[in-house]
Amino acid sequence: MKFVIFHGAFGSPEGNWFPQLKEDLEALGQEVIVPKFPTPSGQSLDSWFSVFDKVRCSFRKNDKLCFIGHSLGPLFMLHVVERFNISLDCAIFVSPFMTPRNNKQYDEVNRTFYRKGFDFAKLKRLIPVSYTLYSNNDPYVPGRDSVAFAGRIGSSLIEVKRAGHMNSEVNLNEFPLVLELCKSRIELPLYQRYLAHRKALYSVDYVKGKSEEVIYLRPEEVFEEGVFHFRNLQKEGFCTFYTGFNRFWDVHGRYYEEARRAARRVKTFMRIFIIDKSADLGRPLLRKQIALDLEAGITVFLCMFEGIKNFVPEPDFGIWDGSYLCVVRANRKGEVSEIKLSSRKKDIEEARRWGRKILAKAARITNAGNDVARFRAMHKK
Repeated sequence: MKFVIFHGAFGSPEGNWFPQLKEDLEALGQEVIVPKFPTPSGQSLDSWFSVFDKVRCSFRKNDKLCFIGHSLGPLFMLHVVERFNISLDCAIFVSPFMTPRNNKQYDEVNRTFYRKGFDFAKLKRLIPVSYTLYSNNDPYVPGRDSVAFAGRIGSSLIEVKRAGHMNSEVNLNEFPLVLELCKSRIELPLYQRYLAHRKALYSVDYVKGKSEEVIYLRPEEVFEEGVFHFRNLQKEGFCTFYTGFNRFWDVHGRYYEEARRAARRVKTFMRIFIIDKSADLGRPLLRKQIALDLEAGITVFLCMFEGIKNFVPEPDFGIWDGSYLCVVRANRKGEVSEIKLSSRKKDIEEARRWGRKILAKAARITNAGNDVARFRAMHKK
């Protein structure tokens, strides 16, 4: 998705919540353009068109476009869309208006933007989805004017209580509501959605630039991460479960309950139990885990670690929706020490190769009783 943010009169790309919105959207892998229009000196509809012409040259045929405007920005957006026949995926109008403000200073610089007649049928066709945000105590744009704006183009109204002109004057230097509306229009991979979830949960910038491809979690964080990706899984899951780690797990806990719910919902869900020692299969808890997985429709395999340890360096990993890789690592004592999450294509492809090698050595299990007992007997030492 390509986002274009339009500031208003007396505004700039560096003002209000624009820089933070740009940073947040770019962290999600989106392209963001925030043109600088001349204002108040040199401001006119023609001068703004001249600036926008350079922006328009960057549009490609199949670009999905979202325009976001504040104050005068939405009115200029209507001029742009109508004049150049630009089809938008979505538009977000913040404190918009169409008519003069009865303020000499503002009306003078905005004079050329005011217009009595737009082709509203055309605008509705070119902007099929839009949101209009307005405040009940805006000192510059009465709420009724924003409501009227929304009504003319069929925009969905959202009232933001006591938010003034929704700018830096009310310390609105970031605008989570606008970000969430933007996110609702983009198809984020599961990994990117998880990063956004982490940032919202902990108010921490986990990723910047290229570093977003890999992050590391503490052992206790794996359950929260797992619950998130299971709840948001859409297509497929592939994972291993290494019995050699010294860890306790609750087969009825949230982590595994969410995994089983996901398995009932998605098309493919496979778990391969990597057995460190054949005696591990005698553990009642492990047998119960296998039985519950089978009941939930998870495709279950068993594989001895001895047979794959020379060519699979990470015996406990998962690939979720093909979007990212989760690797669980342990120290020499067998205690889980860290969890690596990676969206790098090379890491995911390498993990897929591990999966193919493991499957070549694995046995399909359809019964938690006889099949497991038979496998154990075959590999008993």
